Amino acid sequence: MKILFLLLLTAVILVALVATYFIKKEQDNSIGNKFLRLIRKFDSWQMMR
Repeated sequence: MKILFLLLLTAVILVALVATYFIKKEQDNSIGNKFLRLIRKFDSWQMMR
């Protein structure tokens, strides 16, 4: 019974770690995309001037 509990606990912790890793990765990607979009807007604004 104790071993089963420990296995469940370990599995839950692993899943949580993987989930946070993927969420962080997604957030980094979205921040990078926003940054790229800002740079593109700035470039087009420079061209118009």
